[in-house]
Amino acid sequence: MFIPKRILTAVLGLILVGCGSEAKDLPDLGSVSGVVKIDGEPTEDVIVTFAPVSGGRSSTGITDSSGYYELNFNSTTSGAIIGQHNVFISSNVEHDPNDPEAPMVPPAGNVPRDYQRIEKQAEVKAGDNEIDLSYP
Repeated sequence: MFIPKRILTAVLGLILVGCGSEAKDLPDLGSVSGVVKIDGEPTEDVIVTFAPVSGGRSSTGITDSSGYYELNFNSTTSGAIIGQHNVFISSNVEHDPNDPEAPMVPPAGNVPRDYQRIEKQAEVKAGDNEIDLSYP
C-alpha cells in the first residue's frame, strides 16, 4: 500500500519539529526549490534531503507530479540552513498494512537504488535558491 503524500509530509514535518523550536531560535535560512529529474524525466514522490555539512537540522521536501520540490526546515518553516549541504534523494515508501512487521520498502521504479546512494553537494545562500537535481 502506498502512503499518501500528505500523510508522509505530515509525518516528516512532525519529525522535523523536534522539541518546539520557536522562530527566534531558527538559524539563518534560505528558501530552496527545484526540479528532480531521473534519467531525464521529472519524477514524482521523490524525497529530497539537504543535510548541512557543518551540522544541524536537515531540510526535506517531496516532489510533485512535475518533479518540483520545496524544502521545509520544520512543520511551520520552509527553507534550509545557509551553507554547504550534502544532498540525497530517496523513494517514498510502501508497506503491507496486513503485516505490520514487514519492512517498508521503496516502490519499484521510483528512484533506482543506485541513485539513492549518490551524494551531491549544493550551497544554500540567503534568499531564494533554485537547485535542480538530475540523476544519474
